[in-house]
Amino acid sequence: MGIAGTGEGTRLKNNYIDDLIHSVARVVKPNVPLLKDVLVIGGMPDKTQNLQYLSYNRDTTQARGLSCEFSAVAVINNRRAEEWQLTGYPKKISRWLFSSRWARNPLDLFLNNLRCNPAVISVLAGASSNFTLLGILTETELHGSGLTNRRAQYICPVVAVPGIEVAALQTIQAFESANQIKKSGIIGFQLYRKTGRQMAGT
Repeated sequence: MGIAGTGEGTRLKNNYIDDLIHSVARVVKPNVPLLKDVLVIGGMPDKTQNLQYLSYNRDTTQARGLSCEFSAVAVINNRRAEEWQLTGYPKKISRWLFSSRWARNPLDLFLNNLRCNPAVISVLAGASSNFTLLGILTETELHGSGLTNRRAQYICPVVAVPGIEVAALQTIQAFESANQIKKSGIIGFQLYRKTGRQMAGT
């Protein structure tokens, strides 16, 4: 009985992982072996966990004159999405603390904006899958432009929710597009600002 139970648990875990990897392909072609290793090692969140952070990973490809770098950063527990949502006074405080005007960490920005977005939380809570993969896609121009020859860099959240309907997917795509940010500024003083630029693949 113990062996059978372990085997069933392993199959379920592999199904979750395969579904998450498949969902990433909507935005960027993933490095399947690398991403699978990261998800197997990191694991899925427990029932009482809001999310599980993943170990450092990065996969870089080139397409359409851009260097595309994808990192899987966390697995979100859809079963606790509503409890994880920020509302009321805590939401106001978090919006101020994690404003794009002075925040330096895109992961903090994306996670906070996701928790403050009731439409996205509703999609996660209503998803048939127990888990969502949060990733970050960084697109950098291969050739600089302008007087300083600086290359533009766009940083986008990737919210990979397996098995959602068209309307729910449109909500996720709208969130990804609205939260894309551009990294700019002089050396030693970098700023992030929203651009609203549509992501490739959406």
